[in-house]
Amino acid sequence: MGRYAVSYAGNGKDGLEKAEELVPDLIITDLMMPGMDGLEVCRQVRGNEIINHIPVIVVTAKITDEERIRGIEAGADAYLAKPFNADELRTRVEKLLEGRRMLQKKFAGMMQQRGEETEEGGRANEADLRFLTKVSGLVSRHLDRNRMVDVAAVASGMGMSPRQFYRKINALVGDTPAAHIQRLKIKRACSLLDKDSKVSFAEVAEQCGFDAYPNFVRAFKNVCGVTPTEYRRRGE
Repeated sequence: MGRYAVSYAGNGKDGLEKAEELVPDLIITDLMMPGMDGLEVCRQVRGNEIINHIPVIVVTAKITDEERIRGIEAGADAYLAKPFNADELRTRVEKLLEGRRMLQKKFAGMMQQRGEETEEGGRANEADLRFLTKVSGLVSRHLDRNRMVDVAAVASGMGMSPRQFYRKINALVGDTPAAHIQRLKIKRACSLLDKDSKVSFAEVAEQCGFDAYPNFVRAFKNVCGVTPTEYRRRGE
């Protein structure tokens, strides 16, 4: 694939294990494999919260209408008929990855625009939204308990290793877990400021997990483009 880092597996079971470990950007699977065929690989991927966002290309010797329907039902994103050339495969891969990048823009900042289509016909699917909502809820609970949020603790709470969590969040929103959590903290800060026009900025900073007020102001401006003072004035 030239420009891509590629990892191989000898069968569907090994491929799933490797996918869960690496959380790749895309999976290519043969339809016919011993033990677990390509459609079962798709089903397993779609049922796994760690990797259910990953586009899947199924390679097969022939593509019938029946096979296409079964593939859609199983969660395949594209079919590729054998024999194919490298340019055809590369184009398929690039189109699917571009679709994921467009979804990243929709998800960034937890802007849940349900049902909007990308140019490639992809949708901001419910599984991705549920995952991001779970992360948001977990961050809120951490802040409610001790005012601090640790990325490793959030990853553990989501049942993932730090590496898996990093790859998943990066795939969904195009940013690091730390940056995404910071946006969630600032979103909480905006909510507190909107609810109470008298609340002090220092109190908001503390409730949103910032141990130093200057860090809160800096993060707020990075996310919102204005300082907390300017934000409050704008709402008056």
